[in-house]
Amino acid sequence: RAFTTILSLLLVSSLFSQKNSTTSIKFDEEEFDFGEIKINAKASHIFNFTNTGKKPLILKKVTASCGCTQPHWDSLPIAPGKKGKIIVIFECFPLEKKFSKTITIESNTDPVIHYLDIKGYCIDIYKSQKEKYTLPSGSLLLDHTHIDFDKVYSNETLSRRQMNFFNYSDDTITVFEFKTPIYIQCAASPNIILPYSEGKIFINYNPSLNPVLGFRLDRLIMHTNDGNMQDKSLFVSAEVMEYFDTLKQNNAVIYLKETNFEFGKVKPGELKTHTFEIRNNGTDTLFIRNIRTSCGCTIAKLSNDKIAPKKTARLKIDYNTAGAIKGINNKPLTIISTDRKHPVLNIGVSVVVE
Repeated sequence: RAFTTILSLLLVSSLFSQKNSTTSIKFDEEEFDFGEIKINAKASHIFNFTNTGKKPLILKKVTASCGCTQPHWDSLPIAPGKKGKIIVIFECFPLEKKFSKTITIESNTDPVIHYLDIKGYCIDIYKSQKEKYTLPSGSLLLDHTHIDFDKVYSNETLSRRQMNFFNYSDDTITVFEFKTPIYIQCAASPNIILPYSEGKIFINYNPSLNPVLGFRLDRLIMHTNDGNMQDKSLFVSAEVMEYFDTLKQNNAVIYLKETNFEFGKVKPGELKTHTFEIRNNGTDTLFIRNIRTSCGCTIAKLSNDKIAPKKTARLKIDYNTAGAIKGINNKPLTIISTDRKHPVLNIGVSVVVE
């Protein structure tokens, strides 16, 4: 009788201890409809939940009703009032059409078992993600790696574009930061990219902060934890144009008697020089904002960047033919000025390398 009494007390104590360690769980949603998924593609969804009890919540086991569904979860205890998540990845196999799958969660709750459901359709009439995103960058596929802003004006403070990406891997990828010049800002949405999910990169261009007028090509770096390629290169180009206030008078007129010069035949390595004359045919001072060359082989030297009405300035071009290819070599240059009608003027020099 004493042994039976002790056994009964131990059993009651064990049951009380188990009951006392249970908590409760509440999911934000218990069912998710994927809609249409391309056959042989994968899609993922996050089921968020909250520990609504007074004891730490432990997910002991999470299983799916078939191998096409893979749940991922954190096995660490979740404190009362805190949130957790279960990531479910579903892959459409060719035999699937309309699908409905169940995820079973075993935890220290009462009841012990909870269920989540996913459903949707596997289709083959849309392009796969690999067809939609054609530019690989590590584990990401992008639809563009170069964004052209075309013409932007120096008084603008914001011009926005976007590119899109797809995480074609089983790993979650985090975008930590973008390395950009001061006049370009980037943001990834989302910055934590789940497996087999899409996202966007928003690119903001502030021409008012760009000190250089004319065409500019910038390389941006997207720093991630992608094991296949952490730093991803993106490119942004723009033609930054000066804004002319229509309320202010400005009658500066740029004029060049010649806009192209041919040096003729030269031997490789020769240094050739030519001087263009820039005349202001207007009634207001002409300001030369910038002179851009197409390569390091041409150096432009301007005698004066402020040209009074009816006056001229000399533009000396030094052309080093070292490394030039055999045959005709054309080297364009761009003059950016305060001529309202012709703010961008293209000139050029050329040689025939023997």
